Order: sequence, then C-alpha cells, then structure tokens
Amino acid sequence: MNSGTHLVSSNTLVDVAYHNIRKDIIEEYLPAGQKINLSDLCTRYGVSPTPIKQALNRLMAEGLVENIPRKGCRVRPFNWSELDEIFELRLIMEVSFAPQATVAVQNTPQLQKRFEDNLQKNMELVQYYGTAEEYFETYEIDQQFHELIILASGNRTAIRVYKNLNSHSYATYLFGKQPRIQTINGILEHRAIYESMKAGNVDQVRHLLNSHLENAQKKISLSLKLQQNSGQP
Repeated sequence: MNSGTHLVSSNTLVDVAYHNIRKDIIEEYLPAGQKINLSDLCTRYGVSPTPIKQALNRLMAEGLVENIPRKGCRVRPFNWSELDEIFELRLIMEVSFAPQATVAVQNTPQLQKRFEDNLQKNMELVQYYGTAEEYFETYEIDQQFHELIILASGNRTAIRVYKNLNSHSYATYLFGKQPRIQTINGILEHRAIYESMKAGNVDQVRHLLNSHLENAQKKISLSLKLQQNSGQP
C-alpha cells in the first residue's frame, strides 16, 4: 500500500515539475540558451531534485531542453536550419503517405471519428486559450492531426520517425507572438485536408498538405524573424 502511494505521489510531482518548467520556458522565464540550475528550480517549485531531473528528461525528449556534456542542461536555442529540415522531412513524409492515408480514412469510420474529434477539440480550444499551457495544447492537438495522417498510412516505422522529429517544439518560441487568427486558419486548412481524404481525392490531399506545410513554415519564420528584429530574446 505504501509503495503504491509513493509511486502515485512521485508521478504527480514529476508532472507538476514538467508542466511548471515547460510553462517557464514558453513564457521565457527560462529563455532559450539559458543554463538550467537544478537548485533554483527545486526552490521555485518546492520539489526535490529527483522529479525535476525526470521532468527535464521528458523535456529533452520533446526537444525543449538539451544536455551539454560536463555543463548540464540548458533551454534549447532556436535553430533556423533545423526548422527548415524538419518541414522538409514532414513534407516528404506526409505527401508520400497521402494515398494510403486517404484510403484508410475513406474506409475506417473509427479513423474518421478521430480526425473529427481532433478538429472539433482544437477549434473549441483556440477560441479561448489564454495561458501558456492552453496555448501549447493547441499545438499538441495540431501535431496529433498530422500524426494521424502518418498513422493512417499503416507504416509503424514512419510514425516512430515522425514523432522523433519533435516537429512542434518550435511552438515554444511563438507564445504571444502569433495572431490567434493564424492558428484558426491552420485548423481550417486541416479541415480541408481531412474532407479531401474522406472524399478520396488524393491529388487534392497532396496539394493541400503541400500548401499547408509551406504556409505554416512561412508564418512561423516570419513571426520568429519579427521577434528577432525587435530585439526580443
């Protein structure tokens, strides 16, 4: 009994530490490139080093934190070339798997429901999000939409590779800097992609995916360049 209670408590503390650190990164209390002081975080969040370390491991897996040998952890700096490479890989993968995904969506009601639930949830959330956590949730739901496309292809290796891209870690740098309407427009583009898959129009799916990913890359790059030119960290 005591062992089970301790496990639940430990997991809860890790979750608390994880969400607090991620919030501080998004809101730039911990800016990009800053070294992470374990003792400071323990004091700030009122927890011991163990859950902080476990939370940092989760954030490293998501691409928000990196470990520098013999120096410790730091908030991962933004990398322009990596952003371009991520979008290039996403474009190759999603467009390539569009035919298989389209067939699966057409013939699988359960898959249709997952897409529809994703679209509805994201559109509802984007109307009112105000906190860093709510904001980041919209990007997680966005990522899930694109993962569903790869998942629908039936290629299990591809979904593992896609997840490892950490393709939405850039969202950290956009909190409070990208108009809400851009997020709404992105969801509407998702809706058009899904409806084309449901209709079996593979050429249209490929065209919409290509346009959507190129638009997303341009909007993100513009927002980040404006931020950089304004002298913000």
